[in-house]
Amino acid sequence: MVHTSGCGVVEVDTLLPGAVYLVEEKTPENSYELFSASVSEGKPGLVITRDYPPDIRRNYSLPDCLIQWLTHLVGENHINPTSLGLLLSRVANFINRNSQAMVLLDGMEYLISQNGYDRILHFIHQVRDMIITGEGTMIMPLDIRVVDNRELALLERNLEIIEQSAKIRGRRFTFELEDGLLKVLKTTER
Repeated sequence: MVHTSGCGVVEVDTLLPGAVYLVEEKTPENSYELFSASVSEGKPGLVITRDYPPDIRRNYSLPDCLIQWLTHLVGENHINPTSLGLLLSRVANFINRNSQAMVLLDGMEYLISQNGYDRILHFIHQVRDMIITGEGTMIMPLDIRVVDNRELALLERNLEIIEQSAKIRGRRFTFELEDGLLKVLKTTER
């Protein structure tokens, strides 16, 4: 649900289906908080991460989520980071089997280092199309220090942006247009 006030402030109560959110942050805490809030409402969740899955499950209280580990090690629920076709297939299968699917792709920096930026941009566009048509929601944290301005602009062009300075509390956050820039401000539950 999106609400607009007269002073350029837009409040978002929940993440919208059919949207991919690029969360610009150094560490993925805000992304996991948004994801956890959504799956706690009963939405099915898929986490793709570079971090060790038992640590993710424990640190973010995600007992019922499917977690895929980006690693060169062979094993169940492991995905080779250079096998973008396999990764795309797993995301597609999850979205197709689950209504209101939530996907968290944590490891963009690693994927870029393993595949190159252009291949990952192409991959993101494919995933975005699947998210839109499957009415899922995706959250992608990214430390923007790993990409240049042109690369960041190409990413931001077709994704919903939540800036690095965001502090998200509960499920409500506020966007305010200030000096032509979208700025995320901390708010409290009302």
